[in-house]
Amino acid sequence: MARTEPQTLLVMSDSHGDRAIVQEVKERYLGKVDAMFHNGDSELDAKDSLWDGIYVVRGNCDYDSAYPNQLVVQLGDVTIAQTHGHLYGINFSWMRLDYWAEEVEADICLYGHLHVPDATVRGKTLFVNPGSIRQPRGMIKECLYAILTIFEDHIHIEYYNRDHQVYAPLTKDIPR
Repeated sequence: MARTEPQTLLVMSDSHGDRAIVQEVKERYLGKVDAMFHNGDSELDAKDSLWDGIYVVRGNCDYDSAYPNQLVVQLGDVTIAQTHGHLYGINFSWMRLDYWAEEVEADICLYGHLHVPDATVRGKTLFVNPGSIRQPRGMIKECLYAILTIFEDHIHIEYYNRDHQVYAPLTKDIPR
């Protein structure tokens, strides 16, 4: 039977030692989203209780080897691939990350590392970078995280700042 209720994902990345903002975002959305993801560079201990209930991967600034480098999560009919991105050379090319997402048949591929928010479709995969919750780079100077709402026919993406206000210029709907 087809899913009728939308699924909601919270995605953050690159918090670089700011445990308080990760805790704040987690507490705000606990029980309100179907899954939470942190795409690495938290600089926190992998055994921190903060990570209970959050899918988290290792970034280039995470020195705790207990973090996985990548995860593939199945949520209902949606396959989500998650990595930080540095091991796939995303500073230089999409090729390796694109190949991995295709290999694991990802509907959505979550990554970080660049500190730049983006939502781009490549092939059948939606690639989402939530930006950095602490150290933004590029043209957008807002500290951001993302919420994806997955409907039968589209994915609605909204980015939020540290005050939990929608950063409207990045809101978009991606057909499924």
